[in-house]
Parts: sequence; structure tokens; C-alpha cells
Amino acid sequence: MRLLVIADAVSPVVYSNNFPENLAPFDAVLSAGDIPGYLLEFIATKTRVPPVYVFGNHAYGVVRDPQTQEERPPGGSLDAHLKVVEVAGLLVAGVEGSLRYRPGPHQYTQAQYRAMTRGLYPRLLWNRWRRGRAVDVLLTHAPPVGPNAGDDRVHGGVEAFNEFHRLWRPRLHVHGHVHLSGANARREYVTPEGVRVVNAYDFALVEL
Repeated sequence: MRLLVIADAVSPVVYSNNFPENLAPFDAVLSAGDIPGYLLEFIATKTRVPPVYVFGNHAYGVVRDPQTQEERPPGGSLDAHLKVVEVAGLLVAGVEGSLRYRPGPHQYTQAQYRAMTRGLYPRLLWNRWRRGRAVDVLLTHAPPVGPNAGDDRVHGGVEAFNEFHRLWRPRLHVHGHVHLSGANARREYVTPEGVRVVNAYDFALVEL
């Protein structure tokens, strides 16, 4: 299985008239936040399965109706925040936002992240009993504590995600929030629990 993962930037490779034929075939799209709603709707019209997304810390991602000016979620897409959704046979658990660094939406304290992720545990237990596995992919905007986290308060790692790794052992953790620059920027690593952590900045194709 191959996943297209995106976050934090509108790539001209993805937002292209040639998409998705300009990329190797993929089975699902995961958006790790701070992607405009219009791009998610564009992807939804071009792919066979709905893109799965969480919102980032910036207050965009919704779509504004041109007639009513009311904001709505992007059409044809699945919001995974505090849910476990299934797409292309994958069980994806999602948590939006980043650590709180100023007043505003989609920002949470470490304690709030612990409460939110633990709220998913009953569903994960059910999946483990019913499906034989709790979850395949953890989809978040913020990174866990570790090599992909930033050194500053804004881009710091979320401790609750590390607890999630230890308890539920997802095969993959896709996040955004930390921008990559330079040809040798580190995009991924594997945790001691065997969880592959991938920074989806811009876009990447990930093999499972």
C-alpha cells in the first residue's frame, strides 16, 4: 500500500491539472494539517477514496460558501479529529492542532492532549477485540516528542502521542507542523516501539 501524505504547504505537484497521474499510484491521501480546504476538495474530486484530514494550528482549512459566506468543512473529505476512520482498509486515528502558544483555536495544552487521546482508547480497545488490531495510522498535526519536534514552544512535541505509541503501536504516525528545509532535512525516523514517524510537510509518498 502507498499513501500520499501532505501538510503545511500547497505543492504545485499535488495542486496540478496532471494530478494524480503525475505521481506514482497511491491508495489513500492523509492530510496532517494547515492545508486549505479548497485543496482537500480538489483532491477529493481526483481520487477514488476521500482524503482524511485533521486541522492544523492555523485557523484555515474550512471552505467559505461563495453565496452565503458561511464556512463549512471541505466536501468529500473525512475529518479524523478524535475519531477512528477507515479508508482503503486502514484504521486512522486523528488529533488536530498544536501545543498552545497564544489564544486561538486548534491549540491545546499537554494535559488537554492527554485527555483527547485517552478519549480514543475505548474505540481502540473495541477495534483490537473486533478487528485484531487497534489502529494502523495515527494522524496528527503536531509531532510527538522526538527527533521531528522543534526546539521552540510553538513546534514542540506532544507527550501524549508518545504514550499512544507505547500503548497502541500504530504502524505509522503522520504529522506536519514542522517545516522541512534543505535537501537533507530529516523527514522520518522509527521509535523504540517500532512506530514509523513521518513528517508530511509539502508532500511525500509513503510505502506501507
